[in-house]
Amino acid sequence: MAEIKLRNWQTNAIQKSLEWYKNNNKNFILNAAPGSGKTICASKIASVLLSSGEVERVIVIAPRTEVVRQWSEEFYAVVGRNMTRITGSDVNVEAYGEDLCATWSAVQGLSEAINF
Repeated sequence: MAEIKLRNWQTNAIQKSLEWYKNNNKNFILNAAPGSGKTICASKIASVLLSSGEVERVIVIAPRTEVVRQWSEEFYAVVGRNMTRITGSDVNVEAYGEDLCATWSAVQGLSEAINF
């Protein structure tokens, strides 16, 4: 896996997000312009939390199928784990692996299959 060169804002956001998370503030928002590298930044944050045992899995809910595809590909490139893309017709999501990505509309159809 090739090392990904982060932008300065990404490095700062990763550091601040991890500090925030480790101070028992489990919720935060990563906000940046479209195409600026939010997915890579968030995947780096997830990679640190996964490797430290802070989290066991990553579930992403995205607005469009294209964003789901992008998440799946970039998550693998950064973390080295497959992120399964699921649809509203899938019923046994637990069999699909640890890390999942779906559109908002797919999640509506999966309300009984996903137990948050």
